[in-house]
Amino acid sequence: MDSSSTPAPAPPRASGVARRIPSVIAPGALAVALLLAYIPVLVELVADWLRDANYHHGFLIPLVAAYLAWRERDALRRAPRSPAMLGIVGLLLAGALLILGSAGAEVFTQRVSLVVLLASLTWYLMGREHLRRLAFPIGFLLLAIPLPYVIYYALTTPMQTLAARAAVVGLKVIGVPVLLRGNIIHLPQISLEVAEACSGIRSLYAFLAVGALVAHATPIPLPARLLVFFSAIPLSVAGNALRVWGSGLGAYLVGPQATRGAIHELFGIIVFVVSLALFFGFRHMARKQWSSATSRPSLSSPPPGSIPPSFAPGDRPPPAPPTSGSSPKS
Repeated sequence: MDSSSTPAPAPPRASGVARRIPSVIAPGALAVALLLAYIPVLVELVADWLRDANYHHGFLIPLVAAYLAWRERDALRRAPRSPAMLGIVGLLLAGALLILGSAGAEVFTQRVSLVVLLASLTWYLMGREHLRRLAFPIGFLLLAIPLPYVIYYALTTPMQTLAARAAVVGLKVIGVPVLLRGNIIHLPQISLEVAEACSGIRSLYAFLAVGALVAHATPIPLPARLLVFFSAIPLSVAGNALRVWGSGLGAYLVGPQATRGAIHELFGIIVFVVSLALFFGFRHMARKQWSSATSRPSLSSPPPGSIPPSFAPGDRPPPAPPTSGSSPKS
């Protein structure tokens, strides 16, 4: 045997990507299989967006959510990947909601289960840090889900009544003779009905979507963000009442043509823009208030020029170094 012979080279080791492929295929196949089960739910959801004018904004919500998730791509790339088995609990909950919604023909439950599924998949496959980063984009998808009819009509009826009463009060203040019977506003020349389309539910949904985005982007504490978000509700309701008041005033001064057509649509846009301006003004005030509160010095902090807290009462602080041009005292 030749002692100078070299040993056979070891087989090349698999690259890092190749080693990760088996660990990615199984979870990826699980995610695809679960999402395929929701194809009928998604088809019916898109159909609702098309046929109901109150939910036309649903087409924009997933696009905005995808953009928000894309903005987190660098942070997600740096975040540690730590799959959590607790995410299976959320997957089971999403499955239970889907089954219950299918059995009871309740599409709202089925659609909410899809959002729960996305959050649970993120937690199970990627970990808590990824879920924290994607919590808002996933939760934002809830605004694309139409309300159940029970809740919808429970909201529209009082909103119609509130808008009609507020408009009548406003008309009486400026001297317009008006009478309210139910949701019908009686003027001298015409009667206006505050119908379901005038309840303001459409503008309320739009306001909530804008309010969620603005509150999320504002660098203030969470309670302040919630306050900014929920302020969109009274502003939307007040804006709708102002729109009904303007329709009544236009019908009194101009005639029935002021309640339909381009004039009516233009006034509605103006009211919406004014309401948005008020909302951003409130957001600016909240940001200024909370920023000043967080930047205010603490009462426990020592005043300028005082002895640092690291010195005991009996200790003397070290002497200050001599400045240039001065000599130390003898």
